[in-house]
Amino acid sequence: MATDWLLCSYRLPREPSRLRLAIWRRVKRLGAILLHDTFWVLPADAKTREDFDWLAEEIEERGGSVMVWEARSGPSMQDAEVIRRFRADADQRYADLARAAARLLKMTTRRPLTPARLEPARQQLRLLERTLRLERRRDYFRASGRQAAEAALRAAAKALGIGFKTTTATGRTHALGD
Repeated sequence: MATDWLLCSYRLPREPSRLRLAIWRRVKRLGAILLHDTFWVLPADAKTREDFDWLAEEIEERGGSVMVWEARSGPSMQDAEVIRRFRADADQRYADLARAAARLLKMTTRRPLTPARLEPARQQLRLLERTLRLERRRDYFRASGRQAAEAALRAAAKALGIGFKTTTATGRTHALGD
């Protein structure tokens, strides 16, 4: 079965380079992957369409040009390769998140947590939780690394003595891993 895709290609003025970097970061934050030299791709749905529309508006406001297409790949092997790349990117981000949670866990178990060390550790955990929520939103093809990242955050939360909750895509709050 063929997957519908959104493709985005843009051009920005060379100077100032910070504008190009800001747009590149925004596209990466959406979870898009780069196909060939100039085409960013996302699976087509209402949310990703809106994301690319907002991006296009921002690019044009900054003096650039942009084109957004809806497409369907030919052979299913192409879809499989693009999906594999999405999952690999998501797995890498989940692995980074799991490593950060493991470092936090190690920091909390190395020596007793004083009140002065407890609050920064909790802030770090809240940042990791937000990062996990972002990653879940841009994990379009359910990468396998999610469970390890959730387990690492759960362990860090337990070591800090706090409950760890997350919100599903439907807005329901539940304990992590439920």
